[in-house]
Amino acid sequence: MQSLLASPVTGPGTSERRLALGLWLLAFLAAILAGCAAGPRPEVVTEGPAVPAVPIPAKASPLGGVREPWAALAGQLRASGLPEAGLVAFFNDPGLSFTPVPMGTKLRELFGIFFRSDLTRAVQEKLFQLGYDVVIDGRLGSGTRSTVRQFQSDHGLPATGHLTDDLDRRLSLVLANSKTRDLSAYKPPPASAPSRSATHTQFTNPTAIRNISAHYLADRAIFDRMEKAFGVPGPLVASIMWIETGYGGFFGKAKAAHSLASMAAAADYRLVSGSMADLDVNEETGAFFSETSGQRGAWAAGELRALLAYAWQNGLDPASFPGSVYGAIGYGQFMPSNIARYAVDGNRDGRIDLFDKTDAIFSIGRFLRDNGWQGPMADEESRRKVIMLYNRSGVYVNTVLYVAGQIAGQ
Repeated sequence: MQSLLASPVTGPGTSERRLALGLWLLAFLAAILAGCAAGPRPEVVTEGPAVPAVPIPAKASPLGGVREPWAALAGQLRASGLPEAGLVAFFNDPGLSFTPVPMGTKLRELFGIFFRSDLTRAVQEKLFQLGYDVVIDGRLGSGTRSTVRQFQSDHGLPATGHLTDDLDRRLSLVLANSKTRDLSAYKPPPASAPSRSATHTQFTNPTAIRNISAHYLADRAIFDRMEKAFGVPGPLVASIMWIETGYGGFFGKAKAAHSLASMAAAADYRLVSGSMADLDVNEETGAFFSETSGQRGAWAAGELRALLAYAWQNGLDPASFPGSVYGAIGYGQFMPSNIARYAVDGNRDGRIDLFDKTDAIFSIGRFLRDNGWQGPMADEESRRKVIMLYNRSGVYVNTVLYVAGQIAGQ
């Protein structure tokens, strides 16, 4: 989440940031010299200050020397304080190519919720009648998209997960010949309080628990250091790393910076409008897409700025980071805007690398501590409240707590 050199990224002005960094470096060097004179140093973790996000100007001159469609975005990032040379090199990298997927995925999701709940319900009903396990609620959530992809795959179609009129017609054709159950057999899930026991079983089965426990025991010394520094139990942090990335086994398919750049550039809806042509786009929905693209694109530009600043301050190549389609990176899948708030140089090598296990462990520990974790946290509601700030899913929280308890009991 954050580097000890994060302060210059988001401080108020260039001169103030340089002064603050200079004073910090002087104090840091003085502390090192004092420690050398006094003998072995005690365990110290350099955290870096909490800092506000740097706003991205809504309008700025395009950056010359940067190819399209990146020039306008590069100009905004330069106006926010990022170095021109670095921006030119990043945006002109031949490996960077625009994709409408990040913005298009989000727009389709919102379209299904706000404009085509009738289509979503019709698709869900037909999938149910064909024997697929689906909730019929008119909402285009991840479960429905996953079921659509399964149907598409089963019938030799591109597994996009997109809900379109063509998909509805294809379902009707299949249904005419292979109906397996009547719609009247559908029973909606009972309304009840959120489960406190349901978990993501791919992380909580016995084999999975043995695997994460082995990782935890192998790195126990690092977790113990982190626990001493922040008062956060090591098994809890190991559990989060296991659920987020398989303890570093899978960091994501996308290039985080490239995905964010594409989404930020797509603040100009014209760049993705062609990929939405299969939807029923009229004046109302077109205006919605254009406004939403602007809002989501501005958010992505802020995340991209944070990611570039973090990488360059720590001598890392931002184009090398694997991550999620929305830019989360590292063992703990930190969003870039959280780096300047929480990341820690856990191994004390002078830089923060969230793909370094020790830095990641300390950074997750600091996030939890700074968001309210206090010592053993015997009260379950308090534990759940803090973990919910990491991922706002009740099942996710259940899974984290279950896995952490199993690790602690090994």
